[in-house]
Amino acid sequence: MKKYMPVLLVSVLLASAVFAFGALFVLPGFEKRTDVYLQDFSISEDGSAITLRTALSGSMGYIRDMEAEQIGGGIHCSFYSTFGGLNSGFGAKNSFQIKVDGSVEKIYFDRGEEPDDLVLERDVAAGAWAQKRPGP
Repeated sequence: MKKYMPVLLVSVLLASAVFAFGALFVLPGFEKRTDVYLQDFSISEDGSAITLRTALSGSMGYIRDMEAEQIGGGIHCSFYSTFGGLNSGFGAKNSFQIKVDGSVEKIYFDRGEEPDDLVLERDVAAGAWAQKRPGP
C-alpha cells in the first residue's frame, strides 16, 4: 500500500488542479455584467428587430451573451461575461438583436441592485426610436 501512496497523492493533486482551472475558466461566464452601455442601434427595414451595439464602461472583460425579457411594454436586457477568466475575449460579442412588436415602447439594461436603466424609447406618435442617454 505504501508504494501506491505517491501515485494516489499525485492523482488527487492533479484532479484538484484540473477542477480549479476548470472552475476559473467557466464560472465568470455566468456572471452578469451591469456596466454595459448602448453605443449605437439600428432598426430592421420591417421594424421587427432592433440591433444593439454595446460596450462596457469597465476596463476589464467582455460580453458574451444577452438575455432579453419582455415585461409589459418594455424589454429588459441582461448581459453576461465571457468564459475563460477575467479578461478573456473567448466568445466575445458586442452586437445583439432583439425582436420587437407594436407593444414594445422601451428597452432597459440591467443595473444589478439599482433600477434598470432606460436606454431606448419609442415615440409612439412618430414611430421612431430614440436613445435616452449616451454611454459613459
